[in-house]
This record gives sequence, C-alpha cells and structure tokens, in this order.
Amino acid sequence: MYYDILLDIKQRLIDLDIFKSVKIGLEKGIGSKDAPFARIVPENNRKENGYETFIFQVVYGFDVKNKDLELLYQKYYETEENIKKALEYKVNQCFFVETITDEDKLMNLKSAIMRFEIRNIRVWN
Repeated sequence: MYYDILLDIKQRLIDLDIFKSVKIGLEKGIGSKDAPFARIVPENNRKENGYETFIFQVVYGFDVKNKDLELLYQKYYETEENIKKALEYKVNQCFFVETITDEDKLMNLKSAIMRFEIRNIRVWN
C-alpha cells in the first residue's frame, strides 16, 4: 500500500516536468550535478483508532553555481507551490505540513525538505 502511494507521488512530480530526476529515496552523494532533482523519502507512519497517517518528505534542489540567487529563489518558491498543487488533496488525504530550507548553507546547491501527511488511511485488520 505505501509503496503504491510513493509511486503515485513520484509520477505526479515527474508530470510537473521541472526535475532532471525524480526518485524514491535519497541517495548518498546527491548534489548540484543531479539538479534539479526531487526525492521522495518516507518519514514514518502511525496507527490511531483504526486509521494510519503516513508522513513523507519531498526533498528538492537546484544548482546555484553561476546563477542569480534572486532568480533562483523565485524558481525555488514556484517549485514549492507546484509541488503543493500536485500533491495536496490529490494523493488520498494529503496535506502540506512545512518546508525546511537549507538556509543557504550548501555551497553549490539550494535545497529544501517539504513534509507532507496523508491522513485517515483505513487499516483493515
């Protein structure tokens, strides 16, 4: 069930036609050479009263080398909005939770982690 959800999320991000690559899982060594990229990373799931909540991250990044940072920020926030529009209320009961930025600490990469929750997944025992 959860892997099927991840595949649905992956296809929706591919359909945005923004990223050079979209994958499930965050590989070691990913960087500006892979940008623009999106990675879907399961965070956790929990059961409450017969339903589950599935929390996942969308990690995305852009190469900042030789780019105008102000234009890059524009693209960055446009991408965030496009990801929200592609996933919220379209993948089960998917809700955007927060975005955590890299705070410009990475030398050649501008990246962020967006957190989402899919709520009220019925669990059949």
